[in-house]
Amino acid sequence: MGYINRFLLFLYTLAIALAALGVMVLCLPVFPIPAILNEVTFVLSRWETMAGAALVFILSVHLLACSFSGESKKEEKKEKDPEAVIVHGAGGDVRVAVPAVSSLAEKSALKVQGVEGVNAKVESHRVAGGEGKAPSSSVVIGLDLELGAGQNVAQVSDAVRAAVSEQMNEVLGLADYSIDISVAEIAGKDAAKKSRVS
Repeated sequence: MGYINRFLLFLYTLAIALAALGVMVLCLPVFPIPAILNEVTFVLSRWETMAGAALVFILSVHLLACSFSGESKKEEKKEKDPEAVIVHGAGGDVRVAVPAVSSLAEKSALKVQGVEGVNAKVESHRVAGGEGKAPSSSVVIGLDLELGAGQNVAQVSDAVRAAVSEQMNEVLGLADYSIDISVAEIAGKDAAKKSRVS
């Protein structure tokens, strides 16, 4: 629940508390009943009373909707949160953080000649294992490459795919993963000349 809704809830509960206190006072034999009825009749004949009642009704519906949407947002957040990559070892399962896998993929891609920059995005999904098997992770590695001038896109992409696959197999021991490569930028000849001069 956001700050605005919290403030509205504060005002709402304060108004309800004051109304309940007013009803309690009216129930006490302090004010004469004809005077109370006269005031109630006057209040009910005013348009401000109708507007206030409509505002309270709208606020009540809004806060009721917020109370239901809060739980669903938490559940959606849990579903969207990146799951750690599960690696099976001899002594048991190991959870590897998604940023660690992303960093490993970026470092592997940067070692390939012709790659000037890389941005890796890793998504991990838990896959239920078969009978007697522990759950594993299905990993999707997305790489946005920045290539140097005069580089062959197909050759560099194949080299990057091979380098990243080698690290995923040797370092993490992953079996279920895929690598999606896209070239975000290719440096021009001017950029290459400037880098040589500097």
